[in-house]
Amino acid sequence: MRKSQKFMLTSVLLAVIVMLTVMPTLSWLSSTSEPVVNTFAGGAISIKLDEAFVDTNGKKVTGEDAKRVNANNYKYVAGAVLDKDPTPTVLKGSEECYVFLLVENGLNDKFTMNYATDAWLKVAESGGNTVYAYSTKVNALESTEDIVLKPIFTTVTISPELTKADIESLGERKLCVTAFAVQTANIDVATATDLAVKQFGLGDVTITVPPIA
Repeated sequence: MRKSQKFMLTSVLLAVIVMLTVMPTLSWLSSTSEPVVNTFAGGAISIKLDEAFVDTNGKKVTGEDAKRVNANNYKYVAGAVLDKDPTPTVLKGSEECYVFLLVENGLNDKFTMNYATDAWLKVAESGGNTVYAYSTKVNALESTEDIVLKPIFTTVTISPELTKADIESLGERKLCVTAFAVQTANIDVATATDLAVKQFGLGDVTITVPPIA
């Protein structure tokens, strides 16, 4: 018998201004996403985070009903492949910036995301919380359009070995994604990465400085 259970996958959007004074006349411009707030303009950086709206089967809605949202509800069953594509966007007019994502994974090893490891580089991890850096700087200052980055993943695949015991143990869980951007001007990759990890609250963890182009 096929067992199923509902669970929540949520892209959490935070809009918190972070101004760090490192010299009397210098502070970093930064932007982080905020719950149910799509965009934030801090200084000269604006970002948003969203994902495709899905139907009751966890498949992306297309056509006239298609839209971008910051939360979806899913029902999971063994062997299912669910559409989920958390996608950051740097809005036009934004200064060049580094972009980071925090993935808070409340699921277990029976759930697999197809991470875009070419675009998103893992920099720190603590428990189910992982920080990723976008592989290139993003400059929308002279752009006439918003710059949509590659989603960190596009699907969540559920193992066909998911059991009734797994379902009872899991119940309703959350998969949360938060975006953070910080200026590249006068700040190197190592400093920006450390700032992002601290902003996401991972504490004292090993940080791998990513080779951002």
